[in-house]
Amino acid sequence: MKFFSSLLLALVAFPAASNSQVRATVVLTVATPLAIVERRVDENAAYIVSRPGRVLRWEYNTKKVSTVLNISSLTTTGSERGLLGLAFRGDFAYINYTNTNGHTVIAEYAVNKSGIFRASSRRELITIQQPYANHNGGDIVTGPDNMLYIGMGDGGSGGDPERNALNTSSLLGKMLRIDPTRTSSKPYTIPADNPFVGVKGARPEIWSIGLRNPWRFSFDDDKNLWVADVGQNKWEEINLAQTKNALPGGRGSNFGWSAYEGKHRFNSDQTAPASVMPIYEYAHGSDGCSVSGGVRVSKTHPIVALRDKYLFSDFCSGVLKGLQLQGTKLIRSSDLVKKLGSVVAVQQTSRGIYVLAFDGKIYSITAGNP
Repeated sequence: MKFFSSLLLALVAFPAASNSQVRATVVLTVATPLAIVERRVDENAAYIVSRPGRVLRWEYNTKKVSTVLNISSLTTTGSERGLLGLAFRGDFAYINYTNTNGHTVIAEYAVNKSGIFRASSRRELITIQQPYANHNGGDIVTGPDNMLYIGMGDGGSGGDPERNALNTSSLLGKMLRIDPTRTSSKPYTIPADNPFVGVKGARPEIWSIGLRNPWRFSFDDDKNLWVADVGQNKWEEINLAQTKNALPGGRGSNFGWSAYEGKHRFNSDQTAPASVMPIYEYAHGSDGCSVSGGVRVSKTHPIVALRDKYLFSDFCSGVLKGLQLQGTKLIRSSDLVKKLGSVVAVQQTSRGIYVLAFDGKIYSITAGNP
């Protein structure tokens, strides 16, 4: 994201300003939290990605935090690098980080019953060369189909100079989908229903194309894919790819970058005639400059004001916003909580909705005053 390259805004601590329906409460402070993920819903804990290279286990409703993985010697936090993402599948964890050479690495660790990552079990699935220090993507998610989804930025610099995002021979600027089950000759397998399997010259790992920097993405209860894609100089966008044929959303989707920034033409030499236009976009200015996604809240969530909304924020605005939806149709947007600082992610576990800020604060979003 843009904020890793330079902090354009001062990290000034103001109390969060909420509307009457929801409020934000600081529940924990750690070093640069970028993601919060559950391993199992019956475990009274969540795992926090700390950018300098640590995975932290946090016991809910306490201040108790313990380090369960430390890869600080394997990564660097220069520019937009660091330990960026985490996903669990069964007894294994998968991390997305940039190594000391600046390249993306997806690695697997066995996790014991206490949540400790077993360092000796480390297995690297893939290393993806990064030509520049920014736009590394970084999110990694176990999808509703139990496959591993990896968000990859376009490689960096500005304006997609190497035209990676729409090039199916490159893994950059894509959503990838792999099965980390190893074979005798490969560290992972390719799901047979990936859209580019058997397509000459295309990488079979690709699930979706045309992304600039899909910093945070998620699946909703209906298996639709939501991608908060960080914009260039003018527009930020939220993308929605609906589920089809019982598969998670995004199969073969083209999100348009760098032919388009949001809904607006960008590189004239790039074409994306069948691209998915954003469900929501906003111009740089008072609404922000670097989108931080984002989750769609369940229709049965205990906070009525949040039900079925897609929640997101922006690093430059510090405002938690909600998109009101009817099915997959956008009805309206609204500001829910303000003054949250430089927000890097809005995420959800079985225990709640959390907003993570660059200054280390983790907020819990709860019902406001009646």
